[in-house]
Amino acid sequence: MGNIARVGIDLSRIEYIPDGETVSDSHRLRYGDVLFNTRNTLDLVGKVSIWRDELPVAYYNSNILRLEFKSDYCGDSRYFGYALNSAESIEAIRKLATGTTSVAAVYTRDLLKLRVPVPSKSEQRAIADALEDADRLISSLECLTAKKQAIKQGMMQRLFRGARVGARAGRLAEFLRQPATYGIVKAGEFQRTGVPMVRGGDIRNGKISSGLPCVTRKKSDEYMRTVLQKGDVVVSLVGYPGESAVIPGTLVGANISRAVGLLRPAQNLLPEFLAHYLNSPLGRQEFLKPSAGSAQIVVNLVDLNRMELSIPPTDAQAAISAVLADADTEISTLRARLDKVKAVKIGMMQQLLTSRTRLPGKESLA
Repeated sequence: MGNIARVGIDLSRIEYIPDGETVSDSHRLRYGDVLFNTRNTLDLVGKVSIWRDELPVAYYNSNILRLEFKSDYCGDSRYFGYALNSAESIEAIRKLATGTTSVAAVYTRDLLKLRVPVPSKSEQRAIADALEDADRLISSLECLTAKKQAIKQGMMQRLFRGARVGARAGRLAEFLRQPATYGIVKAGEFQRTGVPMVRGGDIRNGKISSGLPCVTRKKSDEYMRTVLQKGDVVVSLVGYPGESAVIPGTLVGANISRAVGLLRPAQNLLPEFLAHYLNSPLGRQEFLKPSAGSAQIVVNLVDLNRMELSIPPTDAQAAISAVLADADTEISTLRARLDKVKAVKIGMMQQLLTSRTRLPGKESLA
């Protein structure tokens, strides 16, 4: 069940059939098979994937339905896989699910009642080809983004190891204008308007997400010590521990929640260098070291202030930061393009799978 995603197949975890086990060849997957997840949580039940030979040999288990379509109506099974992933079909399938939020099922007798648009066979093939082309582009962009991210990680490893030569070593607190601290505001005190509040989960990939929750000006003023200034670096203590970012000008005057650490670098430590270091494999290792072996990662201020750090001269810090900033820009551009292509594909599905836009083919059958 965990391999069934929306249209695609998730191979992050693969289960194997024991040696010597006899398996019917009728359960072997073939290109274009449409797979339906019959049991899962209420949110995940009813997902539909199209098998496209992601593995040389694979079989489906008893929690998965393989849908077979009548040749009188089906010109391409992939079309039906996409059609069952349209917004309308997903909503309709969710309404068919019965059970609890943790264990739900969609029964075959109910699934057979589902209505889907059936264009001509030639149009089915054209729609499937167009959407599969979009999937291929998305997949290639995802692979390229992951490759660039891996290259950046390796680059960070080399740069920060090299920066230790001739660098000044010490504890983090020695390089800050004040010891690291954290916010006090609790999640239950957030509202939609007011002073923006950065939470631990808002810090990802060296940036702070938009759409932050807020607190009243009065509440923020109660915690003036954590009102954000230019050049501040914030680090997630909970959510994505170790994720760090430099505060942009748009968030000067904002505040932080209790899940965020505030680092205010002294003059000899560039904020960009510190944030890049904390996001590097070496920095993340140092940051998480006190929690090594524990079931839950908890970084307290005492350990954070004691974290070992080596900083080269500021010109070397600036050079390292510039190289990594260029890599970040390239990755951000790829991610933006990937998001755009995904949005275009969603629009294509909305138009093509509801017959609002027609591709060349014969008249619709039903």
